Amino acid sequence: MGRHVFLTGPPGIGKTTLIHKMIDVLKSSGVPVDGFYTEEVRKNGRRIGFDVVTVSGKRGTLSRISNDSGTLNSRRCEYRVGQYAVDLPSFECLVLPLLREITKDNRNSIVQEIVTSVQDCRKLKGS
Repeated sequence: MGRHVFLTGPPGIGKTTLIHKMIDVLKSSGVPVDGFYTEEVRKNGRRIGFDVVTVSGKRGTLSRISNDSGTLNSRRCEYRVGQYAVDLPSFECLVLPLLREITKDNRNSIVQEIVTSVQDCRKLKGS
């Protein structure tokens, strides 16, 4: 049975750094890695939104701080999360092709490889 890993924590604790390190470990171990993560975008030291980034390095807008009318990139945005306008078409353009690659045949092995890698990283840290 496959397991799921959810990485949560307050801002600045190192979640994205851990993801980058896990990707490096998996790739250097010869494990094929694909997927995506989100990364905050800052301007003048202030968070202005988030990008979605694929493991292969493609980047797109996920969200940006919007004005009260909910505009994003000069167009009306119908999806908002708090102060952020969500660019759903950009997200879908990058992420949906990745999700379509997940099948019943590879789903459990992908999750298991990630769990095993996390456990291996914990063992290395403890030694």
